[in-house]
Amino acid sequence: MQQFRIFRALGLSFKAWFSNFLPFTLLAAVLYAPVVLWLAKYDAGPLDGEGLVEAYFARPIYVVIALSTLLAPMITYRVVQDLNGNKVSMLTSMKFGVRGILPAIMFAIITQLLQLVPSVGGIVGAVVTCMWFVTTPAAVAERLSPIAAFTRSSQLTSGRRWGIFGLSLLVGLMAVLLMVIWIIPLLQESNDPAEVASSAAHAAITR
Repeated sequence: MQQFRIFRALGLSFKAWFSNFLPFTLLAAVLYAPVVLWLAKYDAGPLDGEGLVEAYFARPIYVVIALSTLLAPMITYRVVQDLNGNKVSMLTSMKFGVRGILPAIMFAIITQLLQLVPSVGGIVGAVVTCMWFVTTPAAVAERLSPIAAFTRSSQLTSGRRWGIFGLSLLVGLMAVLLMVIWIIPLLQESNDPAEVASSAAHAAITR
């Protein structure tokens, strides 16, 4: 395995996405459509700043995280084959991706539960995330059981976890930026923009 580099990883990710733009985007659109439709029709009524953030950001983000847990395994096999110079159909990728759903869900639940641990939960969660960063790809690409996938991920990430942490931090900052763009209309509508901004920042950090 080549030395892990943040921008190389991002470059490969964008390359895989753009070369499969239509099928990946359609799959993501189908998965995330319920959230978009719900937000489009949801009427929060007269809420304060914290209520607006809870209704339009904090609650939906849990659903988005859950749906992204399903999305990643579905596209993993096609991405791996694409990087190896092979082409497979999305149906084939989804078929192989079923193997990665359970470890992906387990990983999401474990990391979310760790966030609830007082004081050290965030640190422990970050360490665990770096160790098990490739659990889902390992389960799909190597056809492993959930427990074996976690073990394999620990092996594959050994010596590369600082780079993975940097990548996770960069992705997190991008998510916060998108959150800020999302929350701007709420700031304009709220009687207390500072409260909305503070609540949104807290929600982004704690989730």
